[in-house]
Amino acid sequence: MFDLGFIPKTFRNGLAQFAADFDIPGIGRGTVGQMLPESDPSAAEEAAATGTAAPTAAEAAAGPGVKTFATVAEEARTALDASLASLAKAGKPASLSDPQQADALFGAFDRRSLFAVASNSGGKFSKEEQKAAQSVMARQQEQAMKAADPTGSNPAAAYRAGVLFLDQAGEEEKASAGWSVQRAAAQFGYESAMRRKGAEPDRLESGSDLVRMLKGALDTSKDMEAKGLSGADYVQKLLKMPAFRDGVPDLNDYLKNAVSLKV
Repeated sequence: MFDLGFIPKTFRNGLAQFAADFDIPGIGRGTVGQMLPESDPSAAEEAAATGTAAPTAAEAAAGPGVKTFATVAEEARTALDASLASLAKAGKPASLSDPQQADALFGAFDRRSLFAVASNSGGKFSKEEQKAAQSVMARQQEQAMKAADPTGSNPAAAYRAGVLFLDQAGEEEKASAGWSVQRAAAQFGYESAMRRKGAEPDRLESGSDLVRMLKGALDTSKDMEAKGLSGADYVQKLLKMPAFRDGVPDLNDYLKNAVSLKV
């Protein structure tokens, strides 16, 4: 059987147009009502028609069945409220600055949920909650790096583990300045440690333009240490970082697309 490219809605549009053009004696020509679209509506058009939020680029890339980041944030808020209420009922008010309690509160959160809190997605989280989530995320990375170098004698292995850990993050986190800084610093630390011991590092290039730019800035800076790039603070704006207080170097050769430095 041959596919003749029959498209029902296109045929119906043509039939409607024919009816409008057909002049019936004593009656005249017909009129065309609302024409059907020649192509399927976009996600944005469907969202406008149904009143639902269109998926972000990260969500669209992740494919069907993946929760929207707004849903992740809403569920994180609900889960955190339940944990805080449970502590209050037991007469144990939460101390979010306590690492052990923060780890317990966020213990069931996956990385996307943690980032929803850390980045204050939807404006749903307090400053204390954001800082607690940020500290948990930092400790997770630290634990991954220590697991690869338990004796502290192989920094290259630790930094390499840091790169691999960060590459498992969700697309929303990967779009943040904080992730970009940590990813660039981890790769720079790994390559530096490998070359210090006379070995050629593996290629661990990131697909992020911003990471490549930051990594390039580190490569061209003298006496720069990866561990001193961002310090202990969660990075929200690159220009507030000590390493870039005089501005981010112009490294357009590393970029494929325009980059915002206020991510």
